[in-house]
Amino acid sequence: MATGLVIHISSGEDKHTEVLTDERIRIGNSDDCDLRLRTSDLPKRSDSNGVVLALARSNGHYRVADFDQSLELVHNGSPLLADALIADGDEVRIQPSGLSLQFFPIRSLPAIVPASAHETHVAPFIEQAAIESAATARRDDAKVFLREFTRELVREIKTTTKLVTLAIALILVGGTLYIGFALFKEIQTNRRVIDDQRAQMGQMKKEVDKTNKQLTDIDASNKSIRDTLSPAVKFFSEYGKGVCLISGAFYYVEAGTGRPLRYPETQLNESGAAVPASGEQASLTPEGRGPVAEFGFVGSAFYVGNGYVVTNRHIAQPWLADDHAQSLSTGVHGQPRLKKLSAYFPDHAQPMPLKVKQVDQRDDLAVCTLDVKEIPTDIPVLPLETDMESVAVGKIVVMMGYPNGPDRLLALLDDNESRGIQQRYSSLDSLLGFLSETKRIRPLTTQGNITDLEVRRIAYDARTAEGGSGAPLFGPSGRVIGVNFAVFTENQASNFAVPIRFGLGLLERAGWQPPAENALQPENASAVVPRPNTSSAK
Repeated sequence: MATGLVIHISSGEDKHTEVLTDERIRIGNSDDCDLRLRTSDLPKRSDSNGVVLALARSNGHYRVADFDQSLELVHNGSPLLADALIADGDEVRIQPSGLSLQFFPIRSLPAIVPASAHETHVAPFIEQAAIESAATARRDDAKVFLREFTRELVREIKTTTKLVTLAIALILVGGTLYIGFALFKEIQTNRRVIDDQRAQMGQMKKEVDKTNKQLTDIDASNKSIRDTLSPAVKFFSEYGKGVCLISGAFYYVEAGTGRPLRYPETQLNESGAAVPASGEQASLTPEGRGPVAEFGFVGSAFYVGNGYVVTNRHIAQPWLADDHAQSLSTGVHGQPRLKKLSAYFPDHAQPMPLKVKQVDQRDDLAVCTLDVKEIPTDIPVLPLETDMESVAVGKIVVMMGYPNGPDRLLALLDDNESRGIQQRYSSLDSLLGFLSETKRIRPLTTQGNITDLEVRRIAYDARTAEGGSGAPLFGPSGRVIGVNFAVFTENQASNFAVPIRFGLGLLERAGWQPPAENALQPENASAVVPRPNTSSAK
C-alpha cells in the first residue's frame, strides 16, 4: 500500500528528488502545484493552466488523474494514458524538452526496525578474559597446557588409526607428486611437439618465400618482355589519363571597332520562305543581324604537372591552321579572337577551361594552364625526356592522342548507338559533354618507329590523323620525346613531331617548375637546315 511518492526529477545535468505524501499530487509550473517545475524546462504552450501532470491515490495506489494533452508525455516509452497506474520505477518524460520524472511509491513501515543481522556481538566475560590474558604473563602457562593436552591426545589415539592416517597422508602426497610429475612430463612433451612444429613452419615459410620470390622474378621478367614487345599497353595504362582532348572555338572581329563578323542574314521571299543561297561563298560583315561566324576545332594535349598543359601553337591559335576560316571572303579587315578553349581528360565528367600561357613563334608549340580553382591530383604527370641522345632512328615510339576527334570515339560504338547519339547531340560541345559524362573519352594509342631525325623535327610512322595535333610522342624509355604537329600528305604512315627539348625551354619561360627527375638540360640547336615542310597541319 503506497503512503507517498519519491519523485526523481532530471533535466540534463540538473537532478533533484522530492518526497510527497498527499492524496492528490499536482506537478507543473503554477504557484498552486505541489511540485513546481521551471518554466524554461517546459515547452512553450498557449493554452495551459500550468498543471502538467496530476496524480491521485486510490485503493493504496497512485494513478494518473489528469495531464496536459498539448504536451508529448511518454510513460515508459509509450504515450501517457489517463488512469494509468504508477508503479515502482515508472518514468514519465516530457518531449522534446528532455525533462523526466521517475516515481517510487513509499510503502508502510513496521513499528520496530530490527538491528542489522551482520553486526558482531562479543559477550562481556569473553572480552574481559581476552583483556586480562593480553595484560598478564599467564600466556606461557596456556602454551604449556596446550602442549601437554596435545601430547595426551596423541597417546590416546590407537596405533591402527595412526597407521591409517599416515597411509592416507602418504597416498595423498604420493598421488600429488605423481600427478605433478605426469603433468610436468606432458608439458615437456607438448613443448617438444610445439618446437618441432615451429621448426617445420619456419622451414615451410622459407620454402614459400623462396617460391614467391621465384614467381615475382618470373612475373617481372614476363612484364619486362611484355613491355618490350608492346610498350603501347604499358604507356597507356600509366599515362593515358594524362592525355586530354582539346576543344574550342574562335571568331573574327572588325579591326578598330571590335564588332564580330557575321554571316549574311537569311533572305525571305514574299511567302516567307528562305531564299536559297547562291553558289558564291558568303561574305562576312560586321553589319546586320546574321549569326556570328564561329569556327570550332579539336586537338590533343598532355599534362606535365603543376597545372601546365603542352600542345601545338596552331591549337592555341587555331586560325593559323583553319583553311576554311581563312578562305571566307570579307570586305573588312578581321582579327581572330579565341572564344573558348577546354580540355577533356579521361574519367573527368566536366571539361576544364584552359588559358594560353606561352606560344613559340618558331616551333609549333604552346603552353597552357588549367584555369580552375583547384588543380586535380588524380591526373598523371607525363615525364619529359631530357636525354635526347637516346632518341635514334629505328627506336620504338608510341603516339597517344585524339585523331579525328569525336568521330573516332563514336566509331568505337555500335552503329545504331552512334547514330542515336549524333541525332541527340548535334553541336560539338554537347556531343563532347555527353562522351565525357559517360566516360568515353579515351586517347588512341599507336606504335611505330622513328624513321628520320632532324634538328627541329622527328619523323615517325605511328599512325595518326587530323585531331592528333599536340599529342605526346613517347620514346622507348617511357618519356615524352616530342609533340606531334603534322602528317605527311602523300604518305599517311609518316608523321612529324617537335622534339621536346624545345618544349622544355618554352615551359621554363612560362613559369613551369619541373619535377626533380625532369631537371632541365638545355641543348643548343645545331645549324642543320631542316628539309622543306611537305606536311599539312592537323
